[in-house]
Amino acid sequence: MVFLRPRIAALFAFATLLSTSFASSSPASSPALAGPLTPDCAKGSRHIGTPTGRNVSFAGVPTYLSEPPFQQSKSKPDSTATKVILFFSDAFGPFYINNQLVQDYYAAQGYHVLGPDYFFGDAITQHVYENFQSFDPNFVLRAQAEAALPAWIEAVRQRYGAAAKINAVGYCFGAPYVFEATANEQVIAGAFAHPSDVTEDHFSQLKKPLLLSTAELDTSFTKPKLIRATDILAANKAMYHVQTFSGVSHGFATRGNMSIENEAWARTQSAKSVIEWFDRFSG
Repeated sequence: MVFLRPRIAALFAFATLLSTSFASSSPASSPALAGPLTPDCAKGSRHIGTPTGRNVSFAGVPTYLSEPPFQQSKSKPDSTATKVILFFSDAFGPFYINNQLVQDYYAAQGYHVLGPDYFFGDAITQHVYENFQSFDPNFVLRAQAEAALPAWIEAVRQRYGAAAKINAVGYCFGAPYVFEATANEQVIAGAFAHPSDVTEDHFSQLKKPLLLSTAELDTSFTKPKLIRATDILAANKAMYHVQTFSGVSHGFATRGNMSIENEAWARTQSAKSVIEWFDRFSG
């Protein structure tokens, strides 16, 4: 896989975070395994490339749609089943160039990729000040996202039909929605990278295969939390696979520094692994 030429951009950081600004999508009684957004959720490098997708709308939600070459759009050459990926983005939103390029890569592998803008144009980039060193604490996310997604998912399911092989991948802010889609059996498989706002309940209620793409240096989803998550999955005899990339931190799968070989490799390999995981269940 070849990603388009990157450049290093400024690191984004929060100076202030109000914990009340980020309500968890899981009951408060469930122990957290990855906490709410942290400064790491706004750090990273901006990548350079030319998006190939387009802006459409499903259930009134702006959506980045990236489509595959026609001959690759079915699960098998003689199949009528369309392969789909629901792309639940990090706090930068699906129209951020880094996320567009990842979605375009997935589409090039034969999937219809749809990224809902559950921020409705009000992603984190609108709330980082000019010096990129401070963050607007009034950036409230979860409520509008959770209100918009049920109708959005249903609209996507209707668009592609009952035979479609629908998968879901989530990054950081988007990870809880992968769990909800798998728990509700709206998808056939799920995957996430560097999650935030996930709890023990998310893992215990999992009903579909899950790929965990994790960072060794993630200060949110730490090694002890990862071990606890896999203990829950193993106890429930869930189908899952864990990969941990050394020397990278939270955000590596979408905002890694492509001029650093290890970060570039981890980002690329994570995306490849997502496709291999979904191919396993979409064939």
